[in-house]
Amino acid sequence: MDIHERLRSLERENAILRQQLSILRAQFTASLAAQELPFDMVFHQLPIPMVLFAPDGLSVAMNRANEQLVATPIDQIVGRYNIYHDPAAQKRGFVAAFEAARRGQIAAMPPTPYDTAEAEIEGRTIDQQFWSETTYFPIYDHMHRLVLIGEMNRDVTDWVRIREEEQRLAAELHERERRFAALFDQLNIGIVVIEESGRIIDCNRAIATLLGFEREELIGKMILHRTHPDDRNTDLLLWEELLNGNRDSYTIEKRYLHKDGHIVYGRMTCSAVRDEEGKITFLVRLIEDISAQRAAEAAVETSRRLLQDIINQIPALIFVKDAEGRYLMVNERLAKFSGYEPPAMIGKRDEDLFPPALADYYRSFDREVMRHRRPIQRDDDRWTANGLTAFTTIKFPLFDHEGKIYGIAGIAIDVTERRRMERERERIEQQLRETQRLESLGVMAGGIAHDFNNLLVGVLGNVSLALNELPDDHPAYPLLVQIEQAALRATELTNQLFTYTGRHQPEMQRLDLSRAVEEMQTLLRSILPRRVDLIIQPSPTPLPIEGNIAQIQQVLMNLAINGAEAITGNGTVTIMTEAREVSADEMATMQIGADQPPGCYAALIVKDTGHGMDEITKARIFDPFFSTKFTGRGLGLAAVNGIVRAHHGALHIETEPDHGTTFTVFWPMTTLSDTISTPPQESQPMQAVIEQPLAQIERLALVVDDEPDVRVVAQRMLRRLGFTVYEAASGTEAHQVLDQHGYQLALALIDLTMPGQTGDELATEILSRYPSLRIVLMSGFSQQELPAHLRASGMVSFLAKPFTLSSLTTTVTAALSSHAL
Repeated sequence: MDIHERLRSLERENAILRQQLSILRAQFTASLAAQELPFDMVFHQLPIPMVLFAPDGLSVAMNRANEQLVATPIDQIVGRYNIYHDPAAQKRGFVAAFEAARRGQIAAMPPTPYDTAEAEIEGRTIDQQFWSETTYFPIYDHMHRLVLIGEMNRDVTDWVRIREEEQRLAAELHERERRFAALFDQLNIGIVVIEESGRIIDCNRAIATLLGFEREELIGKMILHRTHPDDRNTDLLLWEELLNGNRDSYTIEKRYLHKDGHIVYGRMTCSAVRDEEGKITFLVRLIEDISAQRAAEAAVETSRRLLQDIINQIPALIFVKDAEGRYLMVNERLAKFSGYEPPAMIGKRDEDLFPPALADYYRSFDREVMRHRRPIQRDDDRWTANGLTAFTTIKFPLFDHEGKIYGIAGIAIDVTERRRMERERERIEQQLRETQRLESLGVMAGGIAHDFNNLLVGVLGNVSLALNELPDDHPAYPLLVQIEQAALRATELTNQLFTYTGRHQPEMQRLDLSRAVEEMQTLLRSILPRRVDLIIQPSPTPLPIEGNIAQIQQVLMNLAINGAEAITGNGTVTIMTEAREVSADEMATMQIGADQPPGCYAALIVKDTGHGMDEITKARIFDPFFSTKFTGRGLGLAAVNGIVRAHHGALHIETEPDHGTTFTVFWPMTTLSDTISTPPQESQPMQAVIEQPLAQIERLALVVDDEPDVRVVAQRMLRRLGFTVYEAASGTEAHQVLDQHGYQLALALIDLTMPGQTGDELATEILSRYPSLRIVLMSGFSQQELPAHLRASGMVSFLAKPFTLSSLTTTVTAALSSHAL
């Protein structure tokens, strides 16, 4: 039985006993009046412990029930003034209660503890502690006079103990409720107690903080109203299942609306509290604020997404595996390269994704990295849809804070283009070395040609002077002619050297390459051996280019002759022209002009059926003086090299031993359709030039050259023309002569390339001081070497070395008459 029920039962019993006492007292009074009954027999048989006192406090009677209750013999109580003489009675309020009964009141004392202290009654030792409830009441006679004061005692030990237990339990319950209230309010988890209708009965401080409301603002409101509208349906469906008994609780994550309008993320668990019959008494919602967790998860997801985006953008194959070889992360390039979508690779091992041999290789590589605990790099080649792809793969272990390996990561970089560029760099470096070698040869060849030209000035000039002074029938005349012819052939040789070096700048004109080749047919057929067939296949459409017709013809002749000489016995030389679109990759393979831009070119193709060339020969064929023939000067292809470079063209060689050679020369095409070949001007006979009158020319000239032989020849020729000649070996000496005779001089013959002050510098100073002085600049190089301002001045002429009396006379006459180049 519940303690509260027990307490209420005892109170009901006490009330009944009091009622019975009143009835007994009335019956006892009536009985005494009706008949004489022994008082002691009735008094002692009463089950209610009682003591009777005289109004003055003397104890006059005590029944046995009371004797047993207090464990005190009757004779120790009766006949004594216990009420007034007992200090404890005074202290406990018995005296006050007794006095109240004397005044006609019924005074009930609160339960009082008693201790029998091992009292003896009828030979029995009573040792007990109990609680007694004492009531004092007045007893009147038939005259309504106070005759006795009754004391009624009742053992309420059980009731007191129950009451004490009830108080203890109440105190404990109060403490628990206090602790629960403190815990309820101090918990970080929001707690909401609600009715079946969804209205809030109570809530703790955490939920108020979570939603931004005061507690009083929430009580009585619908909890669902604080749920984000998009999450209400999910909550409602589970709520209905809970109310219907289909579930005891449910947990969901959803969004709540804060008072200020922002969203709060919560993890909510809803449970129903039911009674013994299974009916819901109330429901509880526990709400955990997971906004920080969501924010952290969002930050982690953002970081993961950022990391994924970064590795997706890196131009490499990237992966991360755990220690068991399962893929934890891959980038899109790796997944695409492997033939999968990224999610399809996560959680898989190599054996799940790749052929056995490749998977074994990957696992072996991983084990090696984990065994050595350091990064390892390897070069791998893989066949892809684009062909063979070269990779450099770096794998490295991943360590935790304790130094344990928990995974492995790898980066595979596509180095196909880098390797191609390395090969291209090596090719360019080789080409650069070749260019530097050729430039060195060119410098040497140019120096030789320049010095050789200065020597030829002495030979050819003196021979021309001698031939001019001797009659045709003189015995020495034929010998001088042979010397002159040899010197002229030597001049051609130096011109070829200048062409190789690029120092000989030709005069360019607009022409059609196909037409130029067709015009060379007759000449080529006459110079090639009869055992060699010549086939010419010109382009049906014009191929307009900017070029020097003589040099282009020289290239064609040199290549055709070179092809014919490579043929042993019968064979064929085929010459073709066509338009070609040359790509950058094709241009990079050129033996000459690999640095030229891609575009549209006119191609001159010379193909022979000769013995071909090996790589060593192919690498040297453009070197000056290199030849595989027993005869020949070895300058033909060297001149081709210079001409092609001077025209900003390119040349490609396709050759193989015993399979012939094909030379393809690419000339830059123009958009000009009109191609005009300018016929060379006819020169006047030397005698006619010499005989031109120079009587009106002031016969005072200056020759400036650092070569004594050149000065001597030029001085003799000018004297032959009637000049008084001064000479100077340098710019300094020339200024000394100018200071004395500058205004009397009519002509200055100056070498263009002198040490110290160059000829063009000297000519510029002379023109500033003596504007009427006519200047002729001499050089073994092309007149293109002249600075533009001198060529445009109209006061400077050019004389090519070596020169004869005839060419000198023509140049001087033109300079003194028209003052133009």
